[in-house]
Amino acid sequence: MQIQRTIRKIKNRAGKTVYHARVRWRVDATEKWREMLRRADNASNAQKKLDKLAAKIEEKGPAQLQAGKVTFRELAQWSKDNYYVPAVYDDHGSKIAGVRGVKEAHHSVDNLVKFFGDTNIRKIDIEKLRAYKVARITGTCELSKVSLATVNRELSKARKLFNIAFDKEWIFKTPFTKEASKELIQEAAETPSPLSIRELTDEEAERVMKVLNTPEGRHTLPVFIAVQDTGARRGSLLEHLRWKHVNFDEEVIVITSYKGKNVKRWPVPMTARLKKELLRLELQRRKKDPEALVFEFAKVNLRKVWRAAYAEAGVPQGVRLFYSVRHAFGTNMANDGMELPELARLFGHSDPAMSYRYYNLTKHTIDKARNILNKRAVRR
Repeated sequence: MQIQRTIRKIKNRAGKTVYHARVRWRVDATEKWREMLRRADNASNAQKKLDKLAAKIEEKGPAQLQAGKVTFRELAQWSKDNYYVPAVYDDHGSKIAGVRGVKEAHHSVDNLVKFFGDTNIRKIDIEKLRAYKVARITGTCELSKVSLATVNRELSKARKLFNIAFDKEWIFKTPFTKEASKELIQEAAETPSPLSIRELTDEEAERVMKVLNTPEGRHTLPVFIAVQDTGARRGSLLEHLRWKHVNFDEEVIVITSYKGKNVKRWPVPMTARLKKELLRLELQRRKKDPEALVFEFAKVNLRKVWRAAYAEAGVPQGVRLFYSVRHAFGTNMANDGMELPELARLFGHSDPAMSYRYYNLTKHTIDKARNILNKRAVRR
């Protein structure tokens, strides 16, 4: 938001000098300037009023000065500038301010702005929110068609924006009442398809790696191998894995995961092929900064490259990119005899029951059970 501050000094008809504290603002360069004047008895008083006006705008936004005239665009911009900002951590790694997924949050807010735009936030009710939900699911009103889960996430952001507006006293009540929230944000409404929760088979993984081992996708291959050999989540590898977490001598990688305001770290083994890829990246580093991200350049177009590679490798559409590889890691470890508590430690699960999903009833498990039963039958 752009803010201009001036003190106007004029003489009225009686010849008396009059001072005005003048503040002009606009959210972005495409908007018209808005202004607010406050009359003062002298220059000193005008300066105090000017500072007070500017402080209110910077702290609470223009809504505080123009009650009832705040647009959704202004609310969204204030939230992006003040709430959805990069996370700040203390010395122990706990988040004390901001959010981790800034880019994703801004994307969701921008989609909401496309629909609500310059609508007065006091005029946005549950009917308009229902209309947004329908438009987003059906792909109408110049919005792209998305899944219900995506709409739920975006409406959760909208609820947060209106809670901010309510806390700042920009609105008298939020449209997201308890009943409205239950109706609009159906957090467990979608039943996941079998494709979206299945693992990548060994044959599919080999074909994907072959496709990625080309000039177009080679920069993302180390990430694919890292997921295969560690089972780490996308955020842990792309957003939090730094060179200080890589120990080539002991062949160990320290994985970092955030949940809420808490941080958790645990070691995982470094396989020979992963070590080879990491050493290749190490040689390409220009600066030996231990805080630098390991896969900083591998993130470029990664999702786009992987989608194309999955399609070319014949992986059915609907199989999730990172999840399918992580799920395959867990399933393979479980089928090869990894004990549940050990697998839970590799995944960073505080509760071993969370890792139980990877003990699938596969053909390997069925054959193993058949052999045990056949041996028992022979002994009888």
